[in-house]
Amino acid sequence: EQRIRIILKVLDVLKETYKDTTAFACAVHKNSFTGKDLYMLAFEDLVSRFDMYLNRIFHDKSKGQHKGMIIFDENDYQKKLQKQALVFRQHGTQWRHLRDIIEVPFFVDSRASRLVQLADHVSYAVFRYYNANDMNYFNCITSKFDSQDGVMHGLVHKQTHIQECWCPACLTRRMAHGEKGGHYHD
Repeated sequence: EQRIRIILKVLDVLKETYKDTTAFACAVHKNSFTGKDLYMLAFEDLVSRFDMYLNRIFHDKSKGQHKGMIIFDENDYQKKLQKQALVFRQHGTQWRHLRDIIEVPFFVDSRASRLVQLADHVSYAVFRYYNANDMNYFNCITSKFDSQDGVMHGLVHKQTHIQECWCPACLTRRMAHGEKGGHYHD
């Protein structure tokens, strides 16, 4: 119980922070993408969504110019992610050419960065939601994922197995595309 209270308290930091503070997450259903590097699949999706967000707020004249950086917890993918980020900067992702991410990803030890620790908690909340149907943590932060016109852009559920997924990411996209039911995935 104490561990749960601590996690909820940490997530409340995100929930209660500035209105403009925005989160991004990508949940990948492993069996939908056998033979693919799931980490790199999620990375490309997140980079594209983050750049799209920065581009959108840049064009909102009241918010001024915004550029972004990506910061990771140190991990075994460090060199591969930096190399892929350079490819994205030169050639874009499969969806868009990047305009507003200014640097390759930086890597820090999460023990030294409270912000990276918070991102770890967001990842855990998303993981628990999609893998254990545990909404306790996820519900605290849902409103912080990038959204525009009723579509949750900051959260994506990459999958091909669930015909009618009712998670917020899939549901808002289906509704935006005028689908009453059926299958939709990113």
